Amino acid sequence: MTRQLEQTGLVGALRTFARTRGDQPALTFLQYTTGTEHTARTHTYAETDRAAATVAAQLQRRCGLGARVAVICAHDFTYPAAFLGCLYANRIAVPLPEVEARRKNDRIVSALLDAEPEVVLTNRAALDRTTEVAAAAGIPAAAICAVEDLLELPAPEWTDRTTPAAVAYLQYTSGSTGNPAGVRITHANMTANARQIAGFATYLTPGAPMVSWVPFFHDLGLITGLVVPLSIGGHAIHLSPVAFVQSPYRWLKAISDYRSAWMVGPNFSYELSARRVTDEQKATLDLSCLLGLVSGGEAVRPNTQRVFADAFAGCGLTADLDAGAYGLAEATLCVTARYDEDGRSVYHFDRAELTAGRVREREPGPDARAMSSCGVPVEDVRVAIVDPDSGTEVAADEVGEIWVQGPNVAAGYWRQPARTAEVFHGSFTDRDGEPVKGDWLRTGDIGFRHRELLFVVGRRKDLMIVNGRNHYPVDIEATIESATLPCPIGESAVFSIDRDDREQVVVVVEVRPRDVESPKLRALTEEAVRRVVSRAHGLELHDVLLTSRGAIPRTSSHKIQHSRCREKYLLGQLRRINER
Repeated sequence: MTRQLEQTGLVGALRTFARTRGDQPALTFLQYTTGTEHTARTHTYAETDRAAATVAAQLQRRCGLGARVAVICAHDFTYPAAFLGCLYANRIAVPLPEVEARRKNDRIVSALLDAEPEVVLTNRAALDRTTEVAAAAGIPAAAICAVEDLLELPAPEWTDRTTPAAVAYLQYTSGSTGNPAGVRITHANMTANARQIAGFATYLTPGAPMVSWVPFFHDLGLITGLVVPLSIGGHAIHLSPVAFVQSPYRWLKAISDYRSAWMVGPNFSYELSARRVTDEQKATLDLSCLLGLVSGGEAVRPNTQRVFADAFAGCGLTADLDAGAYGLAEATLCVTARYDEDGRSVYHFDRAELTAGRVREREPGPDARAMSSCGVPVEDVRVAIVDPDSGTEVAADEVGEIWVQGPNVAAGYWRQPARTAEVFHGSFTDRDGEPVKGDWLRTGDIGFRHRELLFVVGRRKDLMIVNGRNHYPVDIEATIESATLPCPIGESAVFSIDRDDREQVVVVVEVRPRDVESPKLRALTEEAVRRVVSRAHGLELHDVLLTSRGAIPRTSSHKIQHSRCREKYLLGQLRRINER
């Protein structure tokens, strides 16, 4: 994507493609019935532009500049029509999940209370339940509109008033505690990050097919599944998140059939695919089309890279899972992406040195921590590693907080000036004591630079300091989940609690109840977890709690909510398998 398109923004790019590529496919949605049987509905660039303009005209009649418009639609064409309509109208979009029947939908209500939208766009089929949820946030029924109804109206004239500095949308974070915060993403932020992503994924060219299942309300799905494809004149092919979870094979089969140039998803989606796609299904796949694989949205685990590569080695897969990336909503999406001239993606570091805040490579072994590189900063982005307590940049191969500066860094949080000042306007001094120019985003993530590559250690707020050593949950969780235990386990969550004026470590492990039916097997599993953690990390665990799968609280992107897990543990809300 050229810088000229960055100046015109996504709206300008889409309008241009409607003229120059009007009959070419922009978006295709796959609707599954059973297995891989599905129907496909394709929308051209001209049709997509017309739909966005139609919605924009109605929004400009219904609400003024600066008004928020909530987008609560199914994973079909109505979602991009609604979102793009907001951009065309220069109204602030608020992308949110679809309302779930018979659920509280607290996250949606919290976001609606914070954003106070004047219009809520949804689907006809969900009109009643969306109206009910919106009412809980004080939004009247008259503000709820079905996108299908708007698209059937004549397309009156609309005025393009978009400016680069205007807020395009509020990206509500799925934070681990408290109410979600709305990140103010401007048109300039959005198009800058699209250009940056296209800059490292050079195989994304006009007309390139790109298959995705990641939901639009999530920054990973919105940017990689909609903004990037439409910014470069690509062809985005979508299956719904539900269709993917029901059968990960559908994702791989769509990539194979449509010859998708890249594969994008969080770490768990690669794990799920490797585990559930059968040998018979693999025989139908040709993945030689893939030129890049991107893992984002949650921590990339080295074991996943190996398992996925091994699982699909016979399907023509030539690209390793080599684009582990780092990003966050506060930087629109992407900050770094992996590029390593020697082809390495996994490095091994001395575990004891890391707990002391130092970085030293070593050979693989029990005293080494395997870590996936998150790559180098994308174009025009600067990354610094800063001691968060002293506000001084640390030396090379030392651990600190990751700070970011670049055109993709958002304008701040919606209606949270104090938090915006704290997070988005950081300042620090270099190692010579000289102030570093400009405002910096304090990410809250701990990491380091090694050989110019970024590695993420964990979240600062999740840091556990035991006996003067720093320990991060993700490291211990990886140890547990890669260990050979008496029974099969799912994911785990590690956190600390205060007991007897000491920081004590608790491990919660998800298992299937049928796999640990006997008290003896449960005891053996708990003891095995204690043993592997003690050997690898030198930690004596306060408690090992075996619970049912799905009990560990997670965000919408599958990240473990460690603070919420700690809270539920202390309140006795995590049920042990042996409890009735």
